[in-house]
Amino acid sequence: MSDADDDGSFFEQSGGLKVRFVDREHMEPQAEAMARDGLNMNQLNRFFRHCRRIEFRLRRKETGWDQEKSEVDLLSAHAADAYGKGEKIPASFKRFIDDNVKRTRTEGDFAKGFMKHFEALMGFASLYAKKGQRG
Repeated sequence: MSDADDDGSFFEQSGGLKVRFVDREHMEPQAEAMARDGLNMNQLNRFFRHCRRIEFRLRRKETGWDQEKSEVDLLSAHAADAYGKGEKIPASFKRFIDDNVKRTRTEGDFAKGFMKHFEALMGFASLYAKKGQRG
């Protein structure tokens, strides 16, 4: 996602999610490219489950954003580790994680931006990414 007019936010000035983070036109080619690069559903699910756990704790008010922001930031470290270990994840998925972690500044960014974007990637990736393979 590197549009020249990208302001680093998931949201339009009006407050709505930028459509490019969830629409088929932008997300399906991105998912297909990551699958072509070697991303499989096990790898994708591992990161997605980590995010869902954060989302769950926030929703249940078990923790606050101050605590969970560091868990979101850790995603980049996990991605670097997975990439560095014989490319268990492709560079394109590492970039997806890094770009979205950088874009996530608030709980709202995470819940209404990053998670929606990740859900769209998961949905379209299921059309292309291999299942049942370990990375």
